[in-house]
Amino acid sequence: MDSQIQKPRDVIGGCVIIAIGAFFLLTGRELELGTSLSMGAGYFPTALSIITIILGGFLALKGLRGARVEGAFSGVPWIPLASIIGSVVFFGITIRGIGIAPAVAIVVFVTALVSRYARWTTAILLAIGMAAFCTAIFIYLLNLPLPTFGPWLSLGHWAPAPAPAQ
Repeated sequence: MDSQIQKPRDVIGGCVIIAIGAFFLLTGRELELGTSLSMGAGYFPTALSIITIILGGFLALKGLRGARVEGAFSGVPWIPLASIIGSVVFFGITIRGIGIAPAVAIVVFVTALVSRYARWTTAILLAIGMAAFCTAIFIYLLNLPLPTFGPWLSLGHWAPAPAPAQ
């Protein structure tokens, strides 16, 4: 008996995206929605969650209807997968310590190099551009309380503490 699922990767990916959207939709229920003219704290996350669920549904449906792909689950790209997940974890751990500009630059550089099409020069330029863009948006326009360059990058942070006076 032939399976109805033509592209299992797309179906599973769509279901994962639907689950992520549903998770954030459910966790944001207690936030006030407000109206279009007077948006509450939950308006934007709810809208993004609904859009995510819809896009995941389209992806899953496309996987059910598309041409069959043989060997859809053969060969998991472990190095790119680990690099991308590791970059996100690195960003979360180090953003307050090294600052937003270096954290974004390192994450973008590492994830850009995972692509088989990226070159060193392209990855460096992309990392610098994204670091400048994120710094401008999050620090200067949105006034988020994040350091541009964190305390871990200063020499004083790593110097030994002075001996207590006796």
